[in-house]
Amino acid sequence: MKLARPLIILLALTITLLFASLANESAFARPAVPVCHGKNLLEELEAKDPKAWQTFLQNEQATPNGKGLLWKIERPGVPPSFLYGTIHMSDERLTTLPGPVADRLDQAKTVVLEIGEILDEKKMAGAVIKNLPMLMFTDGRTIESVLSADELKLLKTRLSQRHMPYIASRMMKPWFVMLSMALPVCEMQRQKAGFKALDVTIAQTAQKNGSRIVGLETVREQFAAFAGLSLADQKALLVGSLHRASMLNDQIETMKHLYLQRRTGALWHLSRLMSDKQARTSEQENTAVRNFETRLLTKRNKVMSQRAQPLLAKGNVFIAVGALHLPGEKGLVSLLQKAGYKLSLVY
Repeated sequence: MKLARPLIILLALTITLLFASLANESAFARPAVPVCHGKNLLEELEAKDPKAWQTFLQNEQATPNGKGLLWKIERPGVPPSFLYGTIHMSDERLTTLPGPVADRLDQAKTVVLEIGEILDEKKMAGAVIKNLPMLMFTDGRTIESVLSADELKLLKTRLSQRHMPYIASRMMKPWFVMLSMALPVCEMQRQKAGFKALDVTIAQTAQKNGSRIVGLETVREQFAAFAGLSLADQKALLVGSLHRASMLNDQIETMKHLYLQRRTGALWHLSRLMSDKQARTSEQENTAVRNFETRLLTKRNKVMSQRAQPLLAKGNVFIAVGALHLPGEKGLVSLLQKAGYKLSLVY
C-alpha cells in the first residue's frame, strides 16, 4: 500500500485500546518491559538497490517542507506560535522531547492536539460507543461477507500471529480491522503496560503546566474519515496490509529512524517504496490509496488549518499533530503560509 501504512500508524492511537480490550489479555500483559525490534530497511535499500535508493532520495528532496518537525508561526501583532509534528509511538527515543520542543511546549498558553479529549478515557470510550455503526457492521453482514476464502484465511493467520481472537474482528468493518492491526504487537503491549505515546506525553505535559488543551477534530470526525471510504476501498487497503504484515516491525523501525532525523518528506514516501518492493499493489488498492490520501490527509489538513487560525490569532499556541500533516504542497506548513502566516523552521 502506498501512503496508507504511515497514515494508519499515525491515527491508530484512538482505537488501539478498544481492540486490546477485546483481545486475549495474556497476549498483551507481560511482566517484562516490552521491547520492539526491527531493522532500518533503508540501509538495505542503499546497499542492494542504488537506483531505487536514489529515486527515494529525489522524491524526498522534492517534497515541499519535507525537513524538520518544529515550525515557528508568526504574524504581526501577536506572540509567535509553534507547529510540531508527532508520531503515535511510545518509544523513549520519541517521547523524550528535544530541548527546543520542550521549551516551546512549556511556554505555551494553549496546546492544540488532533483530539482534545485524549486524556479523558471516559469521553474517548463514550465516543467509541456512540459511533459503533461506523466501526461495526449493523446490517447482518460480517467481515466474512467482504473477503474471499483465501483473504479470510490470511486474516485469521495474521490475527493468530498477533494472539488476537478472530471473533473480536468478525463484526468489524474492514477499515477497523486494518487499523486494529496497524501497530506492532510490541507497541500494543507497551501501551497496555502503561507506556505513553508521544501525543499523550505532550497532553500530560500541557495538563501539568496548566495550559489550555484544545482539539482540532473530534473522535467522530476521525472515525468518519475512515468509515467514509467505500467498502471496496476498505477491503483493498485491508488485504494489502495483510500481505505486507511481515514487514511491519521493520517498516515501523524505519519510520522511527526517519522521524528522529526529522525527515518528514522521507516518511511521506516510505510506504510507497515498501509497497513497490513487495510488488503486490493492485489497481484497486492504488485507487483506494488515492482516496485514502484525500480523506485522511488533504481534507483533514484543510480543516485543521481553518480551525487552527482563530487560535493562532491570539498567539502563544503550541500545535502538535501527526508529522505527515506537515509536509507537501497541501500540508499544514504550506496551508498556513498561504493563509498569510510566516513559518520558519526551528528544529
